[in-house]
Amino acid sequence: MFNETGYKLITGSSLYAYVSHYFFIIMIAVLLIRPYKITFLPALGLEIVLTNAVILVSYIILNFFYELVVPPKKAAAKE
Repeated sequence: MFNETGYKLITGSSLYAYVSHYFFIIMIAVLLIRPYKITFLPALGLEIVLTNAVILVSYIILNFFYELVVPPKKAAAKE
């Protein structure tokens, strides 16, 4: 673990990404790629970049609201 914030973001969002990635792939394809008739290679690049970006942004937003309701435990309480 080099960076605690980055570590928490990546490990915390991995299950969320696993569960939600197909929804975001379909939404990007239906709302962006098909209407503009984007060819395969640019569409593949857009899918990869936008899907990962949407997953991370939506996870950060959802995690923010979750931590408002259930605050994280203090480091001293864990020890």
